[in-house]
Parts: sequence; C-alpha cells; structure tokens
Amino acid sequence: MTSAALPLLALLAAAPAAGPSPQIVDRVAGLVNGEVITLSELAERAGPALLKAEQLSPGPERDQAQSAALKRAFEDVIAERLLQSKAAELQLEATEQQIDEAVEDIKKRNNFDEPALDRALKEQGLDRATFRANVKREYDAFLVLQYQVRAKVKVSDDDLRNYYQSHPQEFGGEDEVKVRHIFLPVPDNATKAQEAKVQEQMTRVLQRLKTGEDFAAVAREVSKGPSAAEGGDLGWLRRGTIEKALEDAAFALKAGELSKPVRAGPGLHVFKVEERRVAGEKSFEDAKEEIRAHLVDQQAGTYRTQLIAELRRDALIEPKLPELQK
Repeated sequence: MTSAALPLLALLAAAPAAGPSPQIVDRVAGLVNGEVITLSELAERAGPALLKAEQLSPGPERDQAQSAALKRAFEDVIAERLLQSKAAELQLEATEQQIDEAVEDIKKRNNFDEPALDRALKEQGLDRATFRANVKREYDAFLVLQYQVRAKVKVSDDDLRNYYQSHPQEFGGEDEVKVRHIFLPVPDNATKAQEAKVQEQMTRVLQRLKTGEDFAAVAREVSKGPSAAEGGDLGWLRRGTIEKALEDAAFALKAGELSKPVRAGPGLHVFKVEERRVAGEKSFEDAKEEIRAHLVDQQAGTYRTQLIAELRRDALIEPKLPELQK
C-alpha cells in the first residue's frame, strides 16, 4: 500500500469531530441501493461544518450552510457505500494484518507513538475501534481502486523528467553566495567631514579592486572587519543571516562581481561574490521516486473519481431529505 493511501487527517476528517453534536431527531436521510443512510449518520459525517452552521443565527444563511454540509456528507457516504459494496463483490476486504500495518504506517509518517496517536484520536472524538473501522473502510476502497485501475496507471520516465523540469520550485534548495568583504568603520557621532573621508578611502579601495588587485590581499591590508585576516572571507551566506541592506547587496551580485559601497551598521562595506549555488537542491535521480509516487497518486485520484461516477450510474440513489433534493 502506498504511503499516501491512508493519510491520517483524511481518516480523522471522515469521523465526527470532538465536541457536542447538534441534537438530531433521527430519520431516513436517503437510500443507496435500498440501504438506509440516516440523518444522524450524515450529521456525524458533516462534523465541524454542520456544527459551524448550527452556530449561525436563524435564517437563510444558516439554512444554506446546513444544507451544504449535509449534501457534502451525503456524497461522501454514497461513495463509501458504493466502494464497500464493490469490495464485498470482489472479495477484497482488508485483513486484520493489513489494518495493523496501515495503522503502523500512519503512526510512522506522523511521528506518533501510541500515546501521541491516542491524543490525536481523542482530539477528534474517536476511540481506537472507530479509528480502525475508518482505516478498514479506506483500505477497502484502496483495494477496489487498485484492482480496478492498476492497469490504467502508467508513469513513464519521460513523465518523471517532464514533471521535474516543469516544477523546479518543488526541488530547488536555498540560494547561497560565497562572499568576501571589506569593512571600513565610521566613527561614532562622525561629522560630515569624517564620513566623507571614509567614503573617499572606500572609493580608492574599490578602484584598486576594479583594476584587478586581488580582493583577499586588499582585504588583509585595509579591512577593519573580523574576517580581514582571512582575506575578508565570509564563507557561504544564506538569506536571513546578515543585515538586510548587506544581504540585498550581496545577493544582487553575480559570481565575480563587486558591490558598490554600502552604508550599514557602524561603517561602509564592499562585497565580492565568488560563487553562487542552490544548497539542498535535489537532483533528478534523488527526486524521481518522489515524483513517481506523486504522479501515481494523482492518476489514482482521477481514476477513483471516474470509478465512483461509474458506480453511481448503476446505483439507485434516493435522497429523502428536502435539503438533499435541492
């Protein structure tokens, strides 16, 4: 079973949320192939959406919100019943061992130990038995989907590479620049003449660098910054690690470029970017199995929608509540 097949939040969202439920006078809400769906079942399935609607002031807005919540719940229950019926027809019901494995997978992917899982379930108003029933229902649906569409789901190497190339933002890392730096301090409470003198000194430094003098050598000679002994080497910098004005100046440069003098903090700064890179960027080889899982799940989701639509065409669905018939 794929790791994305039974996401914890999806399982919990299908169950009643913690907190008081609206008072329901139970009755038949609808029928699916003659099987009764009760109003209380829809109220439980609607969960927070129905509770939110109940808190609105009486009137058309509340009526519409209640109706919308019940309709969504009715559609969810229809899909569940149809998939359950198909699972029974195909004799594809999940075993206890498969349910145990799915629960362990959910715990692993959410970094839950047993107490943490119990806390998460309690927050959603679930006990273990109800949770396992939800897992079984989702697993049964997964088995039906796997049986019905496994031959249709196909992901080629070209599909993987096309996705990688068209979604660079998903696999890129963080911009970094390798920087050297020269710093000349401006005296505290400096006069305009003193500031001008430091500015003139930095202008001469910049002229030396532009004529080809080695940045590291010049930094060792004139810089008053803490990195002067290392030729002004600040190493690799990421955004958020230095003052914003200095960061903007450094990250605006291409490899080999010099900045203009930047006034920030207690003095003037000049940068040279020696290299640029994207740290943490995933190669295609590193990313392709992640892409494959995503594309398979994407296709499976599409086929699930198609399968439910096919099952609905052959089903007798009878909404009984006025709210479901609008």
